[in-house]
Amino acid sequence: HPRTPPVSPRRSPTPPSPPLQTIRFLKSCRLEVGMKNNVKWELNNEIVARHFFKNLRVFVPPHALKLPEEPITRWGEYWCDVTVSEWPFGVPP
Repeated sequence: HPRTPPVSPRRSPTPPSPPLQTIRFLKSCRLEVGMKNNVKWELNNEIVARHFFKNLRVFVPPHALKLPEEPITRWGEYWCDVTVSEWPFGVPP
């Protein structure tokens, strides 16, 4: 009877690299930073970095964040740049 050819194992697609997985995850997230309304405050890299970990469970060192040049002192929607393994991209805080 006929012989069947050997079957080669199917290759699964290469999984995305960790930086790409992180970028995809962060792009799908919205970071909320709760600030009190009865005291004067200014959002800075350290506060945003703490909220990345607290709210999203993602460690982002403060030096990897770039906030807008104008001080953020009011509630609203803002963007910040996050560098992931030297790949900068924007994420709304």
